[in-house]
Amino acid sequence: MKTLKTVPFLLLPALSQLAAAIQPSARNPLPNQQFRDLKWGQLNFLHTTDNHGWHAGHLQEPQYSADLGDYISFVSHMRRIADEKNVDLVVVDTGDRAEGNGLWDASDPMGNYTRNFYHQVDVDVLTNGNHELYNGTTATNEFLEMVPYYEGRYVASNVDINMTGEWEPFANRSHKFTTKNLGLRVTSFGFLFNFTGNFYNTNVKPASIVIKEDWFHDAINDQDVDLFMIIGHIDIEDLELGHVLAAIRKVHPTIPVQIFGGHSHIRNFKKYDEKSTALESGRYFETVGFLSIDGLLSKAKDASLGFFRRYIDANRAGYQHHTSTNEETFDTLQGLNLTAKLTQYRAELGLDRLIGCAPQDYTLSKDPYGSPNNWYTFLEKTVLPKVVANEERLGVPRIIFINTGSQRFDVFKGAFTYDTSFIVSPFTSRFRFAQDVPWVHASQLRDYFEDDANPYSYPTLNPLHGEANHPLPPVSNHIYTQAQNQHPLANGRPATVIPGYTTSDDFGTDGDDTVHSEIIWYPSPKVIQGIASFPEDWEVNPPETVDVVFMDFIGWNVAAGLNEIAGREEWRVTDFKPYMEGEDTMTKLLLEYVRDEWKHDCV
Repeated sequence: MKTLKTVPFLLLPALSQLAAAIQPSARNPLPNQQFRDLKWGQLNFLHTTDNHGWHAGHLQEPQYSADLGDYISFVSHMRRIADEKNVDLVVVDTGDRAEGNGLWDASDPMGNYTRNFYHQVDVDVLTNGNHELYNGTTATNEFLEMVPYYEGRYVASNVDINMTGEWEPFANRSHKFTTKNLGLRVTSFGFLFNFTGNFYNTNVKPASIVIKEDWFHDAINDQDVDLFMIIGHIDIEDLELGHVLAAIRKVHPTIPVQIFGGHSHIRNFKKYDEKSTALESGRYFETVGFLSIDGLLSKAKDASLGFFRRYIDANRAGYQHHTSTNEETFDTLQGLNLTAKLTQYRAELGLDRLIGCAPQDYTLSKDPYGSPNNWYTFLEKTVLPKVVANEERLGVPRIIFINTGSQRFDVFKGAFTYDTSFIVSPFTSRFRFAQDVPWVHASQLRDYFEDDANPYSYPTLNPLHGEANHPLPPVSNHIYTQAQNQHPLANGRPATVIPGYTTSDDFGTDGDDTVHSEIIWYPSPKVIQGIASFPEDWEVNPPETVDVVFMDFIGWNVAAGLNEIAGREEWRVTDFKPYMEGEDTMTKLLLEYVRDEWKHDCV
């Protein structure tokens, strides 16, 4: 293998060469994209979060087509560069590796393959997200198979598990380590947001309580530390991270504190104070966050630090650019082996099995709600009335509600595979209904949902313990409203500029490693409403009563809405009955619709 060239410090424009994606059905990233380079410091980080099973990459999106094998090769080269520069590199992951892609969801038990192959990733510190805790089997297997493998590097400062009748820490409360080249002493913590939708064999304690515990005080009172690191499955704008930082600052007013966040699925960077910043690195294995810090070796308390951040698009072209490699020198044996295993696992699960052919692209928010290219509109007008039906009540008018958060990704023209069903609609919520609801009440429900303060964007998975399906905090969406201009080409060479992230954060608008054109993101309703079996003149002559059908996740909201509209406590969640027999998740119903309605000869 050729000796790697050093990556330049200056933000000079550069153009990629064509780099082929490895997964057989993946598409190549476009050639000649313009990159912004990395700036290495004394301590450098690679960060992933909220991958949700997308470890085979985005097979229909060239810009994010790198798989986990490619990432392993990238990490290997980045570690080599760090050694050549005599600096340090720390690789971190902040959770939600689980649920949202067939590679995870289609195995039995879920994540069976993922927990095996993720061991191949050379990660220094990791923690769990909420999706590792929704399902009791998932939480147990994470505790038994993932935590022991990482031998202390898996940190969970505020999560407990009950395996034997007694509560015990889910993983290490903290992890202290010394960096390889510079000998920097780092103490790390791992925090999950104040999550209440977890399975009953786990317990999540609020960060505000944990920071008062003796073990935490012992850890932060350690004077033999050069940097504290908080890896959290928490939005970096959340006050919970501020509580943890404030507790450390009471003891160490000037020590550097570096935070890595997650959960809100955005690219973001935040500066807390002169020696503390936070990085959040997107979602779905689209983004690898890079952060560097300079000035850590100075012993002066008033020494200034230099921070640098970059959001790397997860494709081989970018990986090769940032490591000065090419198609012949990039791949490592370990990376190639994992790529081959991913292909094998996908085949064993039948993920490429063709169900039907989407006639066009449908988007969640790149096209306005109400337009023919909007997925929510298509579901509302076409899919829901057809697939959500009770044979015994077909003649009864029905309103069908699903929360828009139940749909997680766009549909692309062409092959709709078994895998696609998990990518687009992965959740296991089933349909229930309120029977013979007066139209005067049912017709007001949609407005109630839109005005309701409860978020509908993150449904729980497998809600197996009663009505404890408390909605999660609202998802930060500032990424969707950015309208920042990218830097123009500086060298006059022709370049490919594709639509993509144009992130604006506390350090400005040049954080994305690839120069993108702006995508306009349109707002979506909280809930969509399909109707079926209504009389033709229903708008002027509505039915007296209707069935209100809904995903069980929003059952509490339906009961609360009907009671408020009616002005009396008449409906309870426990009164709602299953609407359909058999497996009536949207995942299954969507598969049936595509099989029956979309042709099977993709063009």
